[in-house]
Amino acid sequence: MKRIIVIAVVLAGGLAAALYFRIEQLDAAQFAPAGGSGIVEAVEVDLTARIPGRIARIAVDEGDAVEVGKVLVELDCAEPLAALSQAKAGLSAAEAAVEAARAGVEAASKNSRAASSSIQAASSQVQSVEVGLLNAIKEAERIKSMNAAGAISDARLDQIQTQVANLRHQISALEANTQAVKARASAARGSELVARAKVLAAEAQVEVARAAVRRAEAVEAECRLASPRSGVVLSRNYEPGEAVLPGARLLTIADLGEVRATFFLPNAELSAAAPGREVTVRADAYPDKTFHGVIRHVSAKAEFTPRNVQTREDRDRLVFAVEISVPNPQGELRPGMPIEVSIDGTERTDEAPEDR
Repeated sequence: MKRIIVIAVVLAGGLAAALYFRIEQLDAAQFAPAGGSGIVEAVEVDLTARIPGRIARIAVDEGDAVEVGKVLVELDCAEPLAALSQAKAGLSAAEAAVEAARAGVEAASKNSRAASSSIQAASSQVQSVEVGLLNAIKEAERIKSMNAAGAISDARLDQIQTQVANLRHQISALEANTQAVKARASAARGSELVARAKVLAAEAQVEVARAAVRRAEAVEAECRLASPRSGVVLSRNYEPGEAVLPGARLLTIADLGEVRATFFLPNAELSAAAPGREVTVRADAYPDKTFHGVIRHVSAKAEFTPRNVQTREDRDRLVFAVEISVPNPQGELRPGMPIEVSIDGTERTDEAPEDR
C-alpha cells in the first residue's frame, strides 16, 4: 500500500513539474519576440561547361574555399587552340591583303597623276601650236596680199601656205594624242577607284578575320573555368578524364559571405515584419553566440491558408514567409543549419505589449 502511495506521489510530482515547465514555456512563448525557425541557405552557383571537351584538371575538392576568378577546372582544348591559330593566320593574311591593296591604290594614284600631267602637257602643246597657226594664217594673208601686188614671189606664198597646212595637221595629231591621253587618264582614275574598292573589301575581310579571332579566343577561354564568386565548393560532379557536354555542371559553389533563411510568421505578428528591419539569429551549433541580419522580403501571400477563414483561431493559423539575410564573414553559418530568428524590438511584457 505504501508503495502505491509513493508511486502516486511521484507521479503527481512529475505531472506537477511537467505542468509547471509547460506553463513556463507558454509564458516564455507569450512574451517572446516575434520570429520563427528557419534553415540556413547560401547563394549557390554552378560552374558550367559551355563547350564540349575532356576534363584535364580539377584544382579543388569538396569543402575547399575558393576565391572569385580562380581557375578551378581546365579542359583539354586542342581543337579550340587549333581553331584560334587558324583564325589568327586568317587575320594575318587579311591584313597583308590590305597592305597589298593599299600599295595598288598608291600605284594607281601615281598613274592617275602622271596621266593628268600628260593631259596638261598635251593641252599646252595644242595651245602653243594653235598660237603658231594663228600667226601663220595672219602671215599667209599678208603675203598673199603682197603676192597679188607683185611684191612677193609665188614660192614664198606657197611656203607659208604649206606651213599653215602643216600646222593644221600637227594640231589634229596633237588633239588626237590629247584624247588618247585623256582616255588613259580616265582608265587610270578607274583603276584607282577599283584599287580603293579593293582596299575597302580587304579592310572588311580584316574585320571579319578579327571577329573570327575574338570568337576563337572566347571559345578557347572556356577551356579554363574560373570561380564566378568566392565561397566553398559544395559538390564536385566530375573527375579528370571524363568528357563533358555544354551545360554540364562541373562544380557547385556556395557563397557563405552572406547567408539567407526563411521563417514563417503568424498572421497576428505580421506587423512586426518589414524589409530592412533588423533580426537576431541563434544557431544550435553556437549556443553562446548571436548573429545579426535584416529582413529582405515579406511574402505578399499567406501560407497554409485554411479553406474558410472565419474564426480568430483560423486567422491565427495564417502564416507569411519572411526572408532574411545574415552577414557571415567567418563562414560559421552553413547551408542546412537550423536557426531561430527573432525580430528586434518586438519583445513583449505582461504590462504593455510593445509595438510589433
